[in-house]
Amino acid sequence: MVDMAPTVEIDEKDAKILHILIMDARARLKDIAKECGISSVSALNRIKRLKKLKVITGSTLFPNIAELGLPFATTIGVIMDGNKKDEVLKAIGEQTNLVEPSASIGMYDLCALVFAESIDELNRTAQLVKKKFGAREVALNIWSIPPFQFFENIDLHPLKEQNHG
Repeated sequence: MVDMAPTVEIDEKDAKILHILIMDARARLKDIAKECGISSVSALNRIKRLKKLKVITGSTLFPNIAELGLPFATTIGVIMDGNKKDEVLKAIGEQTNLVEPSASIGMYDLCALVFAESIDELNRTAQLVKKKFGAREVALNIWSIPPFQFFENIDLHPLKEQNHG
């Protein structure tokens, strides 16, 4: 059984702070406060509270992929026997621009978000993982629109269960 994190209640100001930080993890405190219509001290206290509740756990800054000339955003899913996950992720990182490596629960043992210059580069990476590490399956899921571009569309409030009665 998978442990589920407890639900954390956030209000509109918390949601606004999270949206601002998602869009720009380096946003200045006074700018966050101004955008939310609160004092800098209040914004800082809210951010500290969200960190304490583990709603905010850190930040990852993603480069502007278009400027890097890497047109293919791809998720690589790997099904494998054995315990060579770290070695496989290292190999994927050496062959592509690895953004997000992860062991996963579900269909794939590993999932990696990568950016690549070409489909040939992705195919070579998949073949390397199959041959060198004996992966049973390596699936390439090429994104039509690169991820991390539409942060403003993230809905921080889950759907409330509707009572149909």
